[in-house]
Amino acid sequence: MIIFYKLPLNGVVSLGQGYALPDGAVEITEPEYLAELDASREPEAETLAQSKDRLKQLVDTKAETERLKYITGGVGQAMTYQQKSAEALNYLSATNPDAADYPLLSAEVGTTGETLADVATIIKTAFEQWQMIGAAIEKVRLSAKKAISEAETSEAAQAVFDAVIWPSV
Repeated sequence: MIIFYKLPLNGVVSLGQGYALPDGAVEITEPEYLAELDASREPEAETLAQSKDRLKQLVDTKAETERLKYITGGVGQAMTYQQKSAEALNYLSATNPDAADYPLLSAEVGTTGETLADVATIIKTAFEQWQMIGAAIEKVRLSAKKAISEAETSEAAQAVFDAVIWPSV
């Protein structure tokens, strides 16, 4: 005869069936066993706080996806962009710039622009364009997360997420 049982182990309840009752197990009926199995297959209902956290993480993920339409991802690439932007601004404001002081700009002469001045101008313009779209994405991201935080139900939080419209150029 098959025995059905629940076995608490390290804070987790295991279900089983067999011909002997393991130490620490509690015998249950077959209908109880089947009901426990069904219940274990159903995901736990998400709390409002969990729903908000999940949706805010999705907003952050979507914001990054939107950013990547305009920039190349990666920490090293972000550092490179920052350095190139700083070099471009410094170059354009310098009285008598020395190419040796602008290694990343110098690396782009002949590809991005024909001269160091061309490269600096192109990078400054690209950075200014990035500032505009980056700021617009950030505004949407922060506004959406705030509205999700203020939602009183999971449905309202989901509606906020679903209604987000990301900016484009």
